[in-house]
Amino acid sequence: MNIKSLILCACLAIVPAMAGKIVTYTATSKVSQEEANNAAIAGVAKQVKSQVSATQTQTKYEDITNGKSVLGETYRAKNNVKSNVVLKGVKVTPVKADKGFKATATLDMDEFTASLQFRLKTLQQEIAKLEKSARKAIDTRVYVNAANDLETAEDKVNEYNFYLLQLADVYPLNDSHRLQHGLPEIEKVLIEKLSSLTITTTTEPNFELTRAEMPSWNVIVKDSIGPVPSFPLVARQSKTLSERRTQKNGIATFKLRNVNYEKGPYVITVEPNLPLELLKKTGLRNALEVPYRVKLSRCEIKLECDMIANTCNALENALSKKSIFVTSDEEANVPELSVEIDNTFRGRLGFISSFDFSIAIKGDKVNFFTTSKGVGKTEVDATISAIKKTDFSPLQKQLLPLCKN
Repeated sequence: MNIKSLILCACLAIVPAMAGKIVTYTATSKVSQEEANNAAIAGVAKQVKSQVSATQTQTKYEDITNGKSVLGETYRAKNNVKSNVVLKGVKVTPVKADKGFKATATLDMDEFTASLQFRLKTLQQEIAKLEKSARKAIDTRVYVNAANDLETAEDKVNEYNFYLLQLADVYPLNDSHRLQHGLPEIEKVLIEKLSSLTITTTTEPNFELTRAEMPSWNVIVKDSIGPVPSFPLVARQSKTLSERRTQKNGIATFKLRNVNYEKGPYVITVEPNLPLELLKKTGLRNALEVPYRVKLSRCEIKLECDMIANTCNALENALSKKSIFVTSDEEANVPELSVEIDNTFRGRLGFISSFDFSIAIKGDKVNFFTTSKGVGKTEVDATISAIKKTDFSPLQKQLLPLCKN
């Protein structure tokens, strides 16, 4: 979160130079009606710019941070004639012409600036309300609400400055447009509170997993007063695994699925589920690390493979990467499976042939089927290519209950 200093332009003129004024401009074109329309709009823009600039060539800025105000003066150049603000407010009417094309552009300054002024006033009220809400959230230790209020208020401050600059292009500003807030001060207090948090596990984790799931474990969040309720936490491992909030006792319970199992890193990181910039400022990124070990389940099978040796060897190598090993022990009490691989010729490009493959591995309580594609100089090469591309994870899951760890 980055609460920016507010730059406020306040006009030195006392009486709005263009209040209640209708600005018009008529233009002609020999080319098209569109060109006449654009020329008329540009004419209105030039009038607005020149008259406003005459009363607003020098402006004030006020930087209010933590209740302290620093005043200064600056000059804001107005070189862009076709202001987006003017283009949005102007009305264009085609006019009949004896030759060529003609258009008149009209801008009601009161009507146009009223909506901007109303939006600025509304934003002032919304920012003040969010500021009050954020202070209350810090006092009641519901830190996530304070963070959300501050983030929303920051967006509204940026929106206020955007509309203020639009209004400044067509209307002299005065003290009523000054936006004052204590958001930087609130952010400072929130950072101090969050920086003092402790995020720990209630028991020392000592997990040894045999599948991609972790048993439940607890995280407790405390501040200087004690356990922090309703605090958002997120568990990640290259992706978000789970989001939780602490209960009244400050404890959140995690039970994770789809953790890294076949390859690391074998560690879960836990941190507050808050905006990234706030985490950086408080030092709470990767606030807690929960490591674990993996015990791969070894599964032995008997495999009936009637294909040529190279293909059967490729299949056994692919299965071994999923801890599925083919045994030649006739007396072993292990699952007995058979494999069938069929292909359909797709085409040939030069010396390379391509095939569509179907791979089926079946046995008692096992029924694995998948399709793949393979290319190679020969049908055998293409078959081996298809086997290497095949994901045998579903087969591994089917065999898990049948195999000993």
